[in-house]
Amino acid sequence: MNYDEKKNKLLEQLSKATGINFQISDSDLSDEETINKLKEMVVRFNVLDSKSSFYRAFLTRELSYSDAAAYIHRFHIDENAIRMLFYLESQTDYSKEAVSLLKSLLPDSQDALIQIDSKHIAVIVHFSKIPSSEEIEQYCNEFLDMLESEAFMSFKVSYDLPINKFTDLPNSYKDIVLAMHIGNIFRGTDHIYSYNTLGLGRLLFNIPIDEVETYLNNHINMDLLSGIDVETLNLLDAFFDNDLSLAETSRKMFIHRNTLIYRLDKFADLTGYDVRKFSDAITVKLSLMLYNYIRATK
Repeated sequence: MNYDEKKNKLLEQLSKATGINFQISDSDLSDEETINKLKEMVVRFNVLDSKSSFYRAFLTRELSYSDAAAYIHRFHIDENAIRMLFYLESQTDYSKEAVSLLKSLLPDSQDALIQIDSKHIAVIVHFSKIPSSEEIEQYCNEFLDMLESEAFMSFKVSYDLPINKFTDLPNSYKDIVLAMHIGNIFRGTDHIYSYNTLGLGRLLFNIPIDEVETYLNNHINMDLLSGIDVETLNLLDAFFDNDLSLAETSRKMFIHRNTLIYRLDKFADLTGYDVRKFSDAITVKLSLMLYNYIRATK
């Protein structure tokens, strides 16, 4: 987010808090000093009268740690507790029922649900000891299953590693928001994203766009990729997910082995790449991921 975007966002927050529209016409302060001064004004005029509003301001860095001290004491927050952040994204605006259902899964008084916007919710869950990866997956599935079966809403969830320092919360929040974004680009059919297991996606996400376009043009150009039908793309994803196994892919996709071979042969004729060969499979997998990255940036 650049200076103008940060400034306008803070001015909007200040207007909401005071009922007065502000603008900056002349200032001797640097851009950084101006942003910091606006943050101080937002904190001063905002009344953080609930734990969730406090957490929202702290997670999004609208409230610095030094300014948070009074609220930490007021809400009896244990700064050294083991906690995890989960970030939920709904496909449509979520309902009040969805919020109520999520709250029912948070029995600990230290836990918190933070409504970020109409499609995103952050959940802070406390643990007595560091949870295993299986326990974390179980939490994610409980969130998604309940929302699907009782609120009839489809969500995705991302998470980061557990933390035991309150000051690590903003960084953890930044990571899980990024994990959701990267997961949606490179693993869009999944519903659970872990920031620490998005290795290849995180690597590709940091490649400059012009380098991505150069790679694609040297291998499978974007016009060719845009013409591939969804059924073929799903078939390729399944083939890669099943370690290039014809038998396992045909079983999982409920198609005959010969039909699968026929479709892979058609893809090879179209692109020049036979994904049954390991080197070709790597090229196609990377090309498809980078193509999704390009589409997401436009």
